[in-house]
Parts: sequence; structure tokens; C-alpha cells
Amino acid sequence: MTKCCDINAGMLRTAIRVERTTRTSDGAGGYTDAWATLSGAPKRANVKFKSGNERQLAERIDAVAGYKVTMRYFNGLQERDRIVIKGRVHNIRAINNIGMEDRWLEVHTELGPPV
Repeated sequence: MTKCCDINAGMLRTAIRVERTTRTSDGAGGYTDAWATLSGAPKRANVKFKSGNERQLAERIDAVAGYKVTMRYFNGLQERDRIVIKGRVHNIRAINNIGMEDRWLEVHTELGPPV
């Protein structure tokens, strides 16, 4: 657990992009899902590697890496969103409003495939 006083703005050194899936018309009467950047979301964060391992799914071994992304509080963030860091997609697994003070978010992510 991270305390609020352990974080300051100078620690937010990594550029991030928070995205959410949106439905867009495909021009043929149907819809497709596309990722769009959330307006008002933080653009910088403190990113720390937490864990890494391999797992086997469908007779294939995939590498999995977990990260902790600390950013300024943003009310609209949801687990269905994703964070893009240096062109790599990080799927959100958990969101912690540190101390329930609406100042900082601690977001636990899992690295996904490259964008």
C-alpha cells in the first residue's frame, strides 16, 4: 500500500495515454470497436515493474509482466480501459484510489501485445 505523502509530481516521468474502446460506424450499416484517447486523463505517470512470469494457454507459452502505474486522480478511469506506455498496451487489472483522498491512483496493469 502506498501512502499519499510518498508521491510527488516530480516522480511522474513517463508519458502515458489512457484509452477506451468506442463503437464507430463502419460505413456499411454495422459497427466496429476502436480505441480512442480519453480526454482529461493524466498524460504522465510513475511506472514500476512488479512481476514477470510465463503462462501456458492453448498450447502456447506467453510472457506476462505486471506493472504499477501511479498517476494523478482521474474520476473516469475504469478497468475496461487500457494504458499505452511507449507503444505497448497495458491492460488494467485493478484501480486503487490511494487513501480514498482523490489525489492519486495506483493502477495495476498487465502488459499486452504491442500496438
